[in-house]
Amino acid sequence: MLEQKEKYTLQELYEELPCTLVELGQKSGLNEVTIARVRDGKPTRRSTVNRLLKALSEIYGVNLSVRNVQGINVQVNKRLEAKDQKQIKTAA
Repeated sequence: MLEQKEKYTLQELYEELPCTLVELGQKSGLNEVTIARVRDGKPTRRSTVNRLLKALSEIYGVNLSVRNVQGINVQVNKRLEAKDQKQIKTAA
């Protein structure tokens, strides 16, 4: 089982995984190729990361989130980022 601590790495979560990527895919509702891409550090949508971390939380019995798991490459929403920058410029 996974040791309780403040921070985890994505690598250790995959190394300690008591099931296959296919089974993790079934629990999270994600394709195993997507799960492997997250593991390999590819940019990933926030919704995909949330689904994966929810499934991993259930498997390990630990509350996991992007705040306490390192190594996840969350894709930046460029449209929202541009909108925020535009609002900052008009406010100034």
